[in-house]
Amino acid sequence: MAESARDRIRAAALDLFTQKGYAATATREICQRARVTKPVLYYHFGNKEQLYRSLVVDACQGALQELKRIAAGSGSVRKRLVDLLAADFAHTRRDPELAALYFRMMFSARKEGPHIDYVAMGKHWADLLTRVVREGVRKGELEGSPRQIAWALLGTHVIYTMSFVLRGRPALDRALARSIVNLICSGCARGRGRAPKR
Repeated sequence: MAESARDRIRAAALDLFTQKGYAATATREICQRARVTKPVLYYHFGNKEQLYRSLVVDACQGALQELKRIAAGSGSVRKRLVDLLAADFAHTRRDPELAALYFRMMFSARKEGPHIDYVAMGKHWADLLTRVVREGVRKGELEGSPRQIAWALLGTHVIYTMSFVLRGRPALDRALARSIVNLICSGCARGRGRAPKR
């Protein structure tokens, strides 16, 4: 089946934005790479900024919906935390260029591209993890601040994801997700290694 013009535009833009950045990528280049005319790009996306937003925001919102479904699932809190990290790792493995673009734009100068509130997007992810961890604290599976545990999980997850995007390793798989959850949550399990009171 032939790739649609819309899909070709998205693929070309993702490749160029990842390689060159948003500001350095001309609409003309995207059209040439996608083998479409500017009116076709404008028909599907309106302009370069809307194309960029479509790539980043739509992908993140789609992933977040899947993660919400997993968070609401059954099983122990640790299992769901592993499932959440493993699912996000799977997104990165499927589309490493999108992850690279996300990191590139998150750390670029403010004028490099359209404003997207990456902090708010990360906060949605942290809020999701916090809800699952809060359930673990309520059930006695974990002990500690749900917010701090969630941010520790998210921070460790992001470091491994950046390493994969930049270096191609480590393998972003379920074993790594389980290792991260065990590392963070072992120090938060009820009755284990409480920090001394000050």
